[in-house]
Amino acid sequence: MQRLQMSEKELQKLPLYYAKKTNEATLYEYSKSEIIKKFHNPSDNKIVTLYEIEKQQNDLITIEELLIFKKIVVEYFSVIGILMDKGYKINLKDYFQDEKTTYNDSIIILKNIGKLLEKLKQIRQIEHKLNTFFIGDLHEGNILVDSETKKFQIIDIDSCKIGNNMPFETKYLQFLKTYSFIQKNLKHKYPFSYYYTIPNHNTDLYCYMVIILKILFSIDITKLSVEEFYKKIYLLKNQGLPDPLYDIFYNLYSPIDNKNPYSLLEDIPKNFEKIKKNMI
Repeated sequence: MQRLQMSEKELQKLPLYYAKKTNEATLYEYSKSEIIKKFHNPSDNKIVTLYEIEKQQNDLITIEELLIFKKIVVEYFSVIGILMDKGYKINLKDYFQDEKTTYNDSIIILKNIGKLLEKLKQIRQIEHKLNTFFIGDLHEGNILVDSETKKFQIIDIDSCKIGNNMPFETKYLQFLKTYSFIQKNLKHKYPFSYYYTIPNHNTDLYCYMVIILKILFSIDITKLSVEEFYKKIYLLKNQGLPDPLYDIFYNLYSPIDNKNPYSLLEDIPKNFEKIKKNMI
């Protein structure tokens, strides 16, 4: 992968692509089709991650839903950012809150995300590639959507789990209300390294189902204890949630591996369409 030499002063002359700064970086518009993500203070772990992505780039770029950076931006020999293509213009959070977005539109997008996770699983199991790659920080803000085609892109791939890098902090894998339970009962399923969860196929599916439950049922399970979670899921069952979906959600806090529910989303009864868009 090529390098782009650029100084801090040159970067600051570029127009901002996104007015608000994130906790990690500032986005600059480099060209009509490209942006530079300039890290505030890139850690050693961030740099290791970028190099690990480089090693596996030939496999990663075959997954069109992943928005992989094109070049590492350096000032002399120091990594200061990455160059990447601009993605779709709206993220899943804003797409869902748009009044024009129907319940069925949301199901189509969510189903497509599930198909990606299933595709990654098959690549690992059958092709024996990307065995150390997991998305990790999967949430609505990191998913860009094309409202016309219903295609999507996963961004913030530079915070993924790959190779021998350390896990990054994630939005949905902090287990604020369930940490003690998971440490005691589910460390094999949701493993930890110090204070951070180590992403794997189970955690990616967990985050995926957090998104599903927020968007389609207005339930944020990250704010629930295990007992409260079971009550909410049982209530969905009483409201008509099909048993196969109920079982998959129910087992998020059981020792068995998570299953991908994408193929069952179209079986959700029409009465759930009345849920207000007040969770995201």
